[in-house]
Parts: sequence; C-alpha cells; structure tokens
Amino acid sequence: MTEGTDNDSEAGTTTMSFADQVAKSKDLSASARFLAKSGKKGFGFKKALDASYVSKKLGASKKLLNVIVDLSDSSDSDSDSDESEVEDIDANFDSVFAPEEMRCLALIAHNHMKPSIRAFVEANQNLLKKFRLTGTNTTMKMLKEVFGDDPSVVYGPTCQSGPLGGDAEIAAQMCIENLGGMIFFQDPMDAHPHSADIDCLNRQALVHNVITFNNPASAYAGMFTFREALKHGKTSLIPSFFFTMQSPSVDEYKRKQKMMLDNLTSKN
Repeated sequence: MTEGTDNDSEAGTTTMSFADQVAKSKDLSASARFLAKSGKKGFGFKKALDASYVSKKLGASKKLLNVIVDLSDSSDSDSDSDESEVEDIDANFDSVFAPEEMRCLALIAHNHMKPSIRAFVEANQNLLKKFRLTGTNTTMKMLKEVFGDDPSVVYGPTCQSGPLGGDAEIAAQMCIENLGGMIFFQDPMDAHPHSADIDCLNRQALVHNVITFNNPASAYAGMFTFREALKHGKTSLIPSFFFTMQSPSVDEYKRKQKMMLDNLTSKN
C-alpha cells in the first residue's frame, strides 16, 4: 500500500503491499546470521573528543548544517584542511555487518526539510548504503534517485506519505522489532495535519529506545558513531539495530500495571 504506484508500473516493477514488504524484510533479518568478530581494536575516541578535532569537523560541515555562526578558524591553512576534511567525511569502507544483518534505518523529512535530508543523504552515501533503508514515500523515491542503480543498496519497506499513515507504519516497524534507527528531519515552523501520528512516532522511538536523530545537526554528528560501529563491528555503539530495547521507564510502567491487575483480581 504505497504511493507512487504509477511510477512503479512505468518502471516495469510490481508494487508490494506494506504488509508484504515488512514480511519480506523480517524474513531477510531472520535468515541472516550476525557476524561475530573479536580481537579488533576500535577507533580511539580520545581523538574525536579533542576540541580542535571537533571544531574542524564542525567547520567542515557548517555549510551542510546551515550554520549561521562561523565555527572554523579564519586562517587560510585551516580553510585548506577543512576542505580536505569534507572530502574524507564519507570515505568508502567495508562494513563488518551486511545490511540484512541489521534492523532497518528509517529516513523521514517534512516538506520544508526535504532539501536538507537530500543534502544529508548525498553527503553520507557511502555510509547510509551500508544499512537496510526504509522511509516514507517521497523520501524513498529520493533515496532511489540518489543511489540510482547501485546493486549494493538494500531497501526495506516503502511506507505511505506521512499524512496518509506513513509515520504510523514506521512506528509499527519499531513495535515488530524491524527498525533499529530513525533519521527524522522535523519542521518546527509549520503545522502538520498528522501531528498525532508524529507524536506517536516520536513516543514509540522513546518507548523502544531506538536511536533517533531529529534534526540535521544530530544526524551529521551521529554518522561518526555509525561509521565506527560498522567499520569495527561494535554492536554496542548501535545496539537498537541488533537487539530489542526499551526505555528504563517501561519496567516501572509494567510494575504498576501488574499491581493494578493484581488488585482487580484480588477483589474478584
């Protein structure tokens, strides 16, 4: 049940229902075996925490992030180094995990944020294609435009547009343990007819403790962690792509629910 059926038919492909896409995606996950590698040395995060290193990264990314304040040094030598940093931000690499071995990564953007998420995808192509990608209809079309005929890209379910239930379908994937992360560029300056669905999606991301980036700044910063996790096989950096998780508050909720049910049972 996806939008864009006409475009799909013109391309000579068959549009699968959302339920079939989810089932297929779950089958891929079930059939894949997690790779276990030991003895590899991880990247030193001391360098990443170094103030000068961070400021260079921010300076290199300021154009992509739409930064208003100049975060880089004004010297010519630093400008040259910034340019080289931009070139290295999305260097290709071999991932320890295949896309099918991880839960999906969802990409979503409100209308006024679509140019920003396209720029984000173009700036992080080599990293993003290491994941199994899902998202709402327009964003999925954009992903296929950016990646073209790249056979290494694995797509998960294509959901409806947000106002037609796409956000609810993304939330459903969280609930059935098929979603490991979400990049959701939300527009804080506009009203949305499906605000209830947006609230539900954001809440479920909290309930299921799924890695979430809700704006460009957090997304660009998070890609460094994603890259290190895939490059060095560190599931601990991106646990929600491999394991079922929940908010710490869920245990308290379940405890209170059990108390309420026990009280009702004892009265009967």
